[in-house]
Amino acid sequence: MGLTAVIPTSNPVLSMINTFFGSQYVWITTFSMIFATYFEDAANSMNGAQEIGTYFIYLFLFVIGVPASIYQIVTQTPQLFLFTGIMVAVNMVFCFVAGKVFKFDLEDCILASNANIGGPTTGAGMAISQGWAKLVGPVMLVGTFGYVIGTYLGVLVGGILGAA
Repeated sequence: MGLTAVIPTSNPVLSMINTFFGSQYVWITTFSMIFATYFEDAANSMNGAQEIGTYFIYLFLFVIGVPASIYQIVTQTPQLFLFTGIMVAVNMVFCFVAGKVFKFDLEDCILASNANIGGPTTGAGMAISQGWAKLVGPVMLVGTFGYVIGTYLGVLVGGILGAA
């Protein structure tokens, strides 16, 4: 049930709105961002959040890395490997050129590019490994904001293409 039963699908715009507001991922993302934004004190007072967060970052990186096989990626899906390589290169060029134009620090550009490509966990991991402790919070925020935007746009594009 939910909002999908209330919002009509009689035209493409209403159908897209129905898909968007009927997505559990949109609601999870929205409530999480509202909680973190407007109830910051309650979020900060949660005991063990730092330890649990660090544990899940390590678990995430471990789970992502375990099944990876560069040989299989290159030999079985070379087009996908090439496509992702192009996306990474374009992202890096954009981040570094924009950073140069706006006179950002190199560390900021590197972490922004990393957070765009790998998300907040890999950005935080890189910041920690390089000793840039003051940039861990900002890179987590940038990466998480990217996830929020990606969730909303992904659901909308999926609805437009009929994947939902």
